Amino acid sequence: MLLAVEKTMRKTVDLTAAFTAGAVIGALAWPHLIGLAPLVLVALPFWNRRHWAAPFLSMLGYHLATTYGLIHGTDDFFPTAGVGLGITFWTGSSLVFALPYLLYRPLFRWLSGSAWWRKAGAAMAITVLLSAVSTILPPLGLIGWTSPWIGALPGGWFTVIMTGMAVGWAGSVADMPAFPALWFAGATLGLFVGLLFGVPRVPALPAHWTAIDTRYGELTGLSYVEASMQMAPIVLRDFRHGSRVVLTPESIAGPWLPGTRAIWQPVLHYTATHKGKVALIGADIPLRDGGYEDALVQMQDGHETILPDRIPVPFSMWHPWRPRASFPMRVFGKPELATVNGKQAGYLICYEQLLMWPALGFIGHHLQVLLAPANDWWADGTDIPAIQAASARAWGAFFGLPVVRAVNQ
Repeated sequence: MLLAVEKTMRKTVDLTAAFTAGAVIGALAWPHLIGLAPLVLVALPFWNRRHWAAPFLSMLGYHLATTYGLIHGTDDFFPTAGVGLGITFWTGSSLVFALPYLLYRPLFRWLSGSAWWRKAGAAMAITVLLSAVSTILPPLGLIGWTSPWIGALPGGWFTVIMTGMAVGWAGSVADMPAFPALWFAGATLGLFVGLLFGVPRVPALPAHWTAIDTRYGELTGLSYVEASMQMAPIVLRDFRHGSRVVLTPESIAGPWLPGTRAIWQPVLHYTATHKGKVALIGADIPLRDGGYEDALVQMQDGHETILPDRIPVPFSMWHPWRPRASFPMRVFGKPELATVNGKQAGYLICYEQLLMWPALGFIGHHLQVLLAPANDWWADGTDIPAIQAASARAWGAFFGLPVVRAVNQ
């Protein structure tokens, strides 16, 4: 009887510790010390040895700690729904992100053997697979923000690979000979010290590129017109003061209708008569089926080019129950690329900056700058804008690109 009680207490302690450790890592990592985030992955093999449900609880704690801003943000975006909807989104999404890790122990037993190197390989393969299903690849990757892998991005491919090796060490250290165990332990310590204190800085902005931040809050109806009437002269002023490229926040111009376009015509004409001047205006482009397209309108050489996003916000912008009348979802669309003032640019519009899936499309392209417009009025008072900024900087550091951010709050 005492043995059974002791065993139950040990399991309870292990499961509580796994949940708490994941939550602590998440709370410390986002948004200011994202280099800590990969630690939650490195710990998974250890928790797997303690209890089959411990990897799941560790990741549940991590995501609950990193996404709690959804409560306040959802309440702002859907004020008639009340705080209950925000709690539902927060707990529901965290639970969904953690569910794949219930397969950790069955997969580990299937892939691993008695040799330490097989256990190391199994830990690496399973951790990469389940984390990819959870927060990288569609469908969960379309909502999977605060992926632990984002914390490994600032060091480039080296720290991504080293994170995988650290996971392998954690999965096999109990059976590993002394020398490789010490080597892997030192490499793991060096990895996270480097991520925390030696993260490469994002390159400086190109000369004469300007981003305009605004504090218009929520824009609706005529307030979009008023914002455009204020913003267009500001863009022209920046051009006259030497700016060559000016980026505005996401959706600042609202629906791109004839009246709005007329307000921005002076900017378009200016780019026609002044070569090398480019304006990038956040707008919602009407579609024939009644929906809209979240995009940047590129004004260059007197021409308009629409730069649409791929992944709008699920539920609030993309409606699964009525996709044709909402913002279109292009899961497997082309990478978001544009030539801006002679430079090859990638762009991630607002929500896309939180994810891994859209930015992965930039791999293999020789980009020179990353554009990151956003409209964060609904998340004011939460840590979501800071998390978004940290994610954008991580991608900039990974690709070695300057990041041009323009945000409305």
